[in-house]
Amino acid sequence: MKRLSFAAVLFLAVGLCLPAAAGSWKQVGTAGGWIGTIAGAASSGLIYTVEKSGALYATDPVSGTWTQLGKSDFANTRLMFVAAGMLYSIETDGSLYAISPADGSWKRVGKPSDWADTIAGAVLNDRLFTVEKSGALYSTHLGNGNWIQVGNKDFANTRFLFAAAGKLFSIESDGSLYAISPKDGTWSRVGAAGSWANTIAGTAAKGLLYTVEKGGSLYETNPASGNWKQLGQSDFAATRFIFACQNSLFTIESSGSLYRVEI
Repeated sequence: MKRLSFAAVLFLAVGLCLPAAAGSWKQVGTAGGWIGTIAGAASSGLIYTVEKSGALYATDPVSGTWTQLGKSDFANTRLMFVAAGMLYSIETDGSLYAISPADGSWKRVGKPSDWADTIAGAVLNDRLFTVEKSGALYSTHLGNGNWIQVGNKDFANTRFLFAAAGKLFSIESDGSLYAISPKDGTWSRVGAAGSWANTIAGTAAKGLLYTVEKGGSLYETNPASGNWKQLGQSDFAATRFIFACQNSLFTIESSGSLYRVEI
């Protein structure tokens, strides 16, 4: 056996001890295991996904092992959120449901179809904020489904809505980023106009925004200033979903494979 020099051994040891570079990624679990995913959210160290079949799964992002929760009742899920230890879904008919992450049991919250025109949403301080086609921004109490409009109907061009650093942030159809007050709906642009025009997926973590662009680039944005930096290489063009969990990002690709991305 060829012997390694002391310098080579030291180099390898140091390399093993260094944290993974931001933007580096590795596959988790079985390749293609999430091919049927139609919606998802992350909370309490787990990733929750719904498949076309209606099955709801809880995935351990460390091992990639998953468990089905309840029956296959969720095929009509359009959007999924997490708040106050519960899962919440908006269905294709616009109804809002609370789902137990323990056993998949569920119940409707609020009136049927009240969220039929929702185009984007985010949870802030355990309230669900949603934007409708009309441009109206609503704040919903998730305990009883009661909602109030926040501000004016200024948000019809919203494509993505995030919650970070105590505020709401939207990416509009022209690619501009806006900070929105959850109290009165007042808003102001952050960063250069159109800088997020090619965004295909995004999430918030640790007060920062993480977005993926068509070209495959992953960006970290400081929402206070709009300053951004690219993480890693342009490896993410196939990203369909992105979640923040356990101090990392997790993506589900068009192949259905799950990846852990360091930040």
